[in-house]
Amino acid sequence: MKHTTFPLLLAAMLLAGACHTGKTPITTTDWEAADSTAYAYLSMHIALPDADKGPAKQIRQELTKVMDGQLSCLSPGEQERCFPPYSGPSGNTDALLSYYKDQVLAQIGKLSQEDAEDRIKYMDENPDITPGQKAGLIAEIPKWSYDFTLKKVLETPQYAVFLSQNYIYMGGAHGGVTGAGYLTFDKRDGHRVDPVIDTASTQAIQPLLVRGLLQYYKEAGVELTREQLLDQLFLSEDGIIPLPSWTPHPTEEGLSFVYQQYEIASYAEGMPSFILPYAEAAPFLTPDARNVLGGKL
Repeated sequence: MKHTTFPLLLAAMLLAGACHTGKTPITTTDWEAADSTAYAYLSMHIALPDADKGPAKQIRQELTKVMDGQLSCLSPGEQERCFPPYSGPSGNTDALLSYYKDQVLAQIGKLSQEDAEDRIKYMDENPDITPGQKAGLIAEIPKWSYDFTLKKVLETPQYAVFLSQNYIYMGGAHGGVTGAGYLTFDKRDGHRVDPVIDTASTQAIQPLLVRGLLQYYKEAGVELTREQLLDQLFLSEDGIIPLPSWTPHPTEEGLSFVYQQYEIASYAEGMPSFILPYAEAAPFLTPDARNVLGGKL
């Protein structure tokens, strides 16, 4: 009996351990919503991990925290929350996401309504605007737009990458992309891998950043020299290209660097991005990133 039981127990222990090594795919609940007010549109596209234990639960909790941070402050750089965090059952995905949808819609509806009222007040106080012109201008008052996306973009046995991003238009000349960007998680314990590039390597990695950005502009049809590139970018007095505020993330081809709008270039130049092959990125990785991406190096 002992010789029969031990192998079975050992197999069960190994199987249980395998469930926590990260090889099990992360399943998600895909949730979408769209709604509007008089002067605003809201859309949300969310894939949140289904988990009540283990590394996937840790990833879900971190993503929920990131989502709360983005949605509770509608304007980039805003410090004060617009509404309190969700306090209901953490495992109830529909209740969780419905709460944020309702709160964001109420806030963007309120702010867009105030914006419209200010525009109408200006029309009322301007004697040069005729009643006929006013009716036309009211009909053309821009409607605000808020689109939130949280989705899994890549998963391997070792790690998972999620994208958390907003597109916000608040009645101005154009909208903009903001958010937490690409988030890489170690599937063995669920922790977020950040930073990926050692900030102490910013100086040493400059030639690769220059090469990547030159390639970005070349693919957009703009041939630049190194000097022209550095003159064109928004850089500090030392002329150093900063690492992107969105943490570089792994892809099938290599490590992806993505700069946000206005981070180093004008709005018209988009979001400069490029892929750095893993072999070239390896010397600049943090120990944590090297540990997680070891199979790619």
